[in-house]
Amino acid sequence: MRDRSEYTIRNQRDFSRIYKQGKSRGGRFTVILYKRNGLKISRSAFVASKKVGNSVERNRARRLMRAAFRSLEPGIANGYDIIFVARNTINGCKEDEVEKQIRKSLKDCGLIEGGVKTNEK
Repeated sequence: MRDRSEYTIRNQRDFSRIYKQGKSRGGRFTVILYKRNGLKISRSAFVASKKVGNSVERNRARRLMRAAFRSLEPGIANGYDIIFVARNTINGCKEDEVEKQIRKSLKDCGLIEGGVKTNEK
């Protein structure tokens, strides 16, 4: 198993850069913010604000997002910083529902195989 720390966004400067300059895609349960990082690896972070609920609900939301991402991680494009932000609708849902929504959002962003970014409407 690989060392997870180098694949995790930790610095406030990196978070701020993604929030200010990155692109976003909203889904039913999560919002995905992403930006190129200039590295050969992709890094990720999982965030749940107090709007999601108490600490138990926030931790469960982060666990659900991490589990869903873990199954999709091998297909993620390299060179991106990705932040997953939980919405309060994530409470009470199942892992497969979250995984399906995250997969769709990542495809829409062009961050996973099978997703093609288009500028056409």
